[in-house]
Amino acid sequence: MNANTSHGIIVDADLVMIDDPRAMPGVRRVADWVADDIAAVIGTVPRRMAPSRNPGIRPIRTALIYGTIGQGDLIDELTAQSVLDPAIIAGGRERHLTRIVDRPLPGVDRAIVVAGSDKRGTIYGLLRLSELLGVSPLRNWSGIEPARRASIALAAESVEGVSREPSVKYRGFFINDEWPAFGNWSRIHFGGANAECYARVFELLLRLKGNYLWPAMWIDNISLDGPGLKAVELADELGVVMSTSHHEPCMRTGEEYGLMRGPDSPYGDAWDFLSNREGITRFWRDGLKRNKPFEKVITMGMRGERDTAIMANATMGENIALIRDVLATQNQLMREEIDPDLAKVPRQLVLFNEVERFFYGDPGAGVPGLADDPELDGVTVMLSDNNVSYMRTLPEERYRYRNGGWGMYYHMDMHGGPASYEWIASTALPRVWDQMSCAWQFGVREIWVVNVGDIATNEMPLAYFLDMAYDMDAYGPSHPNNAQAWLDRWVARNFGDAFGQEDLTLIRGVLDDYLLIVERRKHEVMRADTYHPAHYGEAENLLRTCERLLRVCDGLKDRCLARVMPGFIEQVWYPVCGTANLMMAWVLAGRNALYARQNRVDANALADRVADCIRRDREIVDAFHDVDDGRFDGFGLSEHFGFRGWSADNNQYPIRQYVEPAGLPRLIVSFEGSDAYNIGSRWLNDRMTIDHFTDPRVDAVTMTLSCGGRKPTRYRIENNCPWLSFSRYQGGTASHDDVTITIDRTALAECAAQTDDDWMIGAFTVVGLMCEPEGGYAVPELCDARVHVSVPTAPEVDDGLIADALAAVPDEANGPVFVQSRGVIAIEADHAAASGDGADRSRFERIAPYGKTGVAMRVTPATSVGDVEHAEDAPWLEYRFITPADGDYGLTWVMAPTLPVGRDGSQLAAMRVNDGPVEVLDLVEDHDRPFYMSPQYTREAIDAVKLRSVTIRCRRGLNAVRFIHLTPNVVLERVVIHPAGRPLPESYLGPVESATVPCQSPDGLAF
Repeated sequence: MNANTSHGIIVDADLVMIDDPRAMPGVRRVADWVADDIAAVIGTVPRRMAPSRNPGIRPIRTALIYGTIGQGDLIDELTAQSVLDPAIIAGGRERHLTRIVDRPLPGVDRAIVVAGSDKRGTIYGLLRLSELLGVSPLRNWSGIEPARRASIALAAESVEGVSREPSVKYRGFFINDEWPAFGNWSRIHFGGANAECYARVFELLLRLKGNYLWPAMWIDNISLDGPGLKAVELADELGVVMSTSHHEPCMRTGEEYGLMRGPDSPYGDAWDFLSNREGITRFWRDGLKRNKPFEKVITMGMRGERDTAIMANATMGENIALIRDVLATQNQLMREEIDPDLAKVPRQLVLFNEVERFFYGDPGAGVPGLADDPELDGVTVMLSDNNVSYMRTLPEERYRYRNGGWGMYYHMDMHGGPASYEWIASTALPRVWDQMSCAWQFGVREIWVVNVGDIATNEMPLAYFLDMAYDMDAYGPSHPNNAQAWLDRWVARNFGDAFGQEDLTLIRGVLDDYLLIVERRKHEVMRADTYHPAHYGEAENLLRTCERLLRVCDGLKDRCLARVMPGFIEQVWYPVCGTANLMMAWVLAGRNALYARQNRVDANALADRVADCIRRDREIVDAFHDVDDGRFDGFGLSEHFGFRGWSADNNQYPIRQYVEPAGLPRLIVSFEGSDAYNIGSRWLNDRMTIDHFTDPRVDAVTMTLSCGGRKPTRYRIENNCPWLSFSRYQGGTASHDDVTITIDRTALAECAAQTDDDWMIGAFTVVGLMCEPEGGYAVPELCDARVHVSVPTAPEVDDGLIADALAAVPDEANGPVFVQSRGVIAIEADHAAASGDGADRSRFERIAPYGKTGVAMRVTPATSVGDVEHAEDAPWLEYRFITPADGDYGLTWVMAPTLPVGRDGSQLAAMRVNDGPVEVLDLVEDHDRPFYMSPQYTREAIDAVKLRSVTIRCRRGLNAVRFIHLTPNVVLERVVIHPAGRPLPESYLGPVESATVPCQSPDGLAF
């Protein structure tokens, strides 16, 4: 018998699984899952047998041997014979060792041996083998079946290895906001959230390398609905650590008290510790007794009924005193019912909503918090994000390594403020990396739990979250932008053998695009006016993206193999198409409103298209529910259109507007990028100016000639400008015609040279013919509509000024210099001209894709704090730009909507313009109230952006502005500068990035 590390092993129909009779029941159950996985790949269920010294006449060519050190005969025997080295993993937490062994037992030629340091270690080792065979972790949950093969050759280097100890001790998710989606799904498929239902959930959790669960709790009770304790018993068997959510102490679910309260109840009839101390204490004691046999983390503390404030009208001191009393009572109950040594009892206190303030108290007002309370010694203090995946308060240094450690309650789903989002996954992976890496560096390492709502469509970001928690060495702060490579692997793991490479690239692309769309705006808070229907082309760009996503996904669906179709529908087609269709409905509604204001007959067709999108939304949900005989039936029931408050109550679908055309012919002239229009009336303003060609990058502009009357409108274009050309010069339309105007810059230069004018202003006229043809009603020719259009071409910054500015650039500088055009300078955060590290060796790093425009800069390590008095010692980014005149300019720093993470509630950055003084930027608008749930917080969370605008003084020519880091978790996305008194057009994403000086690339620096 010996370990063989030089050769791989073949898994085929001859594989035999050798089951140790002493293996723990949960390990045997997972071995059954793996056997079923092998059968799905090979087509044959593996033969199962107990170890034998007399194998008979049929030798075993290949075997799978598994077990836990100290919990079975087989692994212990192999250890005793030095085939396995238990010292490598013995005593470790959730570790496993896998080896290929020659002749491990009599009659067995070769075997894969999986040994775990404990139950979960063995389980993870077995499930890793399934993944090596090409089985998706989502196989049974989402319906992704592996490709059938007669045999699989596994290389030794892929099989053999020793797993790490997971980075975070408890890693899992919270099934929350489960009605109507998860609740109906569980009722339809299992009769409710019972043990059969949770068997599916536990399997998903373990296959994703999680180990910890907060169960559904709106109207469900996992300790009652199994029936009885069956679901909890199953969790314990499988090694799933059960807990309860932030407001459910002592293993009692939120709804249990409501079921048991009453005038004659031993638990009393008031969820009030002050007036019903005896009843509440007995309620907690009975919960601890009931769940004592099972592995668990016990929630402590107390909130009001249905997750409300415990004493909303009391002072902070009164609230803290009550919580101290509650904690002392609960600890004593645990000593009496669980273990006298509380160090052996895993406990947590979740600082959700107002409870966070109780931890630190208000020392200035003489109100000490809970931070140093001995009742919290050894208790994991669970922090929480801001409900939309950005950190709130993080541990200050003196408490960072407290006994019991820190945990994080994160959100990928929310039923609550600032606005609920419960339909389709809307959390971008780079944001998860950014914020959870930040939490990790602040010492949050004991428990990570994420609210995934009803689970469906959140599996992908959940898998990334749990992979991070399992291995921060691979996915943590030292690996920025790893989410992209991770997503490549995720697509390959789930669909790699079902699609060709071209289609896999398409899947990867549509997921990227969809995640960027929801990173910018969540489904439920999208509006008709979110994206401006004209400015900067932002709505048109989104519309084109959505149309392409729908087209590509439908094509992929047509080519998808039946064996992965359910998973493809749930993980790709449904979230991408559902998102694209919803966003398209709102964009079209916004354009419909614009056209209605202009009285364009096209408004009516757009209104019909909005109705089509609403109809298709229902069809998309129905298709999701129907796939694979209703595998996901119920999961798509959450409302998702037009939330007008924090919840779905009173939501509204897009409003459609229809117009009645004018009786006489009417021509409506408009240009891309503008909501201005002109009908050429001699009684109204009949002049327009288009400045598009003042940007040297623009060679063509679209002019739209629209009909506003009952009959088609005719037009002609009169042009004497030799350097302008038109894709058509006359025509007629009952809806609209797009005319492309092209500039010939060579001809422009020649004309300018002939007139001794460096730049020229062109002009043309659009004539709307008012007389109806062929015997129609007569209208005098003088009444023809005429729109006179001026076309300036002079750039705001001329070549001479650019040359002078470049001469002023420091010799050592190699970054880009941006040029003002059309009244704005816009710079992406990663296009700095120069940067500097902090005295503590902190520095800015680039993260992408991220934020509203796809890139951002953040400081690493995340714990770095700059000194306001010595800002020169902090990391900085410098941006250089050219302005055409001395004067005041508006500057807006565009940042991610992060929150203050220090207990003092401050969030600061600093800036410096040219050689001026350093100016501190206060990023908090109102210091007289907590930032969380303030109007600023609500606005920033919904709009997915933090804006800080200031007025600066610029000089004609070259300017430089520095962004200086001061407080943690400030993430810069863009810089936008414009002349004061010249406001920018309204938009959601802001202007496109400006041009750099000729022959320069904007990405001059490498981050």
